[in-house]
Amino acid sequence: MENLFFDIISWVGLVICIGAFFIKDVFRLRLATLIGCSMLFVYYSHIDILQGVISNLLVLLINAYYIMRFIKAKRAEKALQQTTLVNQTVTALPE
Repeated sequence: MENLFFDIISWVGLVICIGAFFIKDVFRLRLATLIGCSMLFVYYSHIDILQGVISNLLVLLINAYYIMRFIKAKRAEKALQQTTLVNQTVTALPE
């Protein structure tokens, strides 16, 4: 029963990774790849295949890095918009 569980994880992870090739939005593509590679990492760890563990771990870490950069850039953009809005409001107040 345990092997069936890990086989299902591997198939779902593989489908997610292959499905990521059809995603046009870069953030969603990286997120799907991150999830799929995480599942494949678990599977390869379970069956003790070092090449699969290392390759999926590397792809997982690369995608996690770029997702974090994307999130930081969005937060910085939002903070800049809020600062610009506050400055426009302050300069527009009547004296």
